[in-house]
Amino acid sequence: MNNLNRILCLLFLLCSATRIVAQSTVNRNRVMEYLQDQQYDEAIAYLRPTVDTTDARQVALLAYTYYQAGKIPETVNYYEKVLRLDSSHLTAHQCLAAISLQQDRPLTAMEHYKKVVALRPQSAVAWKQLSFTALAALQQDSGFVWLNKAYTLNPYDPRVVSRLAEEWIERKRFGAADTLINTFLATDSSSAIVLMTGARISYLMKDYQRTLTIGQKLKQLNILSSNTFIYVSAAAFNLKKYDDCIAVHEYLNARNASVENIIYYAAMACTQLKRYQDSNELLQTCITMARSASLENYYTGMSVNYEALGQYKPAIANLDTAYYLFHQPLKQYSIGRIYDAHLKNDAMATRYYKRYIQLYKGETQEEKEIYNYLKTRVQK
Repeated sequence: MNNLNRILCLLFLLCSATRIVAQSTVNRNRVMEYLQDQQYDEAIAYLRPTVDTTDARQVALLAYTYYQAGKIPETVNYYEKVLRLDSSHLTAHQCLAAISLQQDRPLTAMEHYKKVVALRPQSAVAWKQLSFTALAALQQDSGFVWLNKAYTLNPYDPRVVSRLAEEWIERKRFGAADTLINTFLATDSSSAIVLMTGARISYLMKDYQRTLTIGQKLKQLNILSSNTFIYVSAAAFNLKKYDDCIAVHEYLNARNASVENIIYYAAMACTQLKRYQDSNELLQTCITMARSASLENYYTGMSVNYEALGQYKPAIANLDTAYYLFHQPLKQYSIGRIYDAHLKNDAMATRYYKRYIQLYKGETQEEKEIYNYLKTRVQK
């Protein structure tokens, strides 16, 4: 249960406790002191023998106190008793829904939130809770409908705006997502969660400059979302703003938040700036971190840098490693080309060219053209 729900429940129950006094022997001031001082065990010991178990409001006060004490089974037991006494008890449904979500039971939580929206059909918060829970339960269609209802009731909730935009993105409705984001940012340009979604949608719409602008705002807010800054890195690289690309990595790295893809973009930016040694150091970091097919790109990238530095043996070694790991025939051609163009070793070049011809699969037009050229050359 989030802080807002806790406060609302507490206020509701404190008000209920005031009414309880007139109907039972519960000492109002004593209950207030226990709850405000967070002396929940003492409150439970006092309330349990005192409350009227046929009064839903009194049982709800005891259930809430159990919840605050961290005693979930007892909480559920007493809130279920509340609902048997009063099936429309709002706080009981709210609290049982929150507990169900904590226990990773979104379908159960949904049933309680459906009761909440039935009781409070004009509550944007209630529709928001129901929609988010439905999406967590992978009921995308219902969740989307209910999320739109929450947005209609309150278009200024940043979490609702961001999530609704993400849902439009998943439906490939980039324009709808972009309109949502822009409309919100026109009134509040400081919401980090909306800005993060804005970075993604602007990149997908190829508005790379806007992606960079949003990235700067996120830096000012000290946001560390690597998933978001991947879009900022890619946008900077696409715009050939290589210093900005490197700066994204440096910003996150200084905060121990840089990730493999962002480091790779920074490495490629260094290559474009002819900072080959810096690029190789970053690529070596990527290799250390990598656990996927991206390794091929990293080894190939290092070979490009070594070749540019005139260090042909390390360049060949990296290509050889890339081929060993992923068996891409084009790596054999690249090795032969280095022997041919730089080391002037025709025998070794021919050996690798022949390997390429033997392994050729004809997957791309580039490979086909290389194959035809080498076949003609080797046959001479």
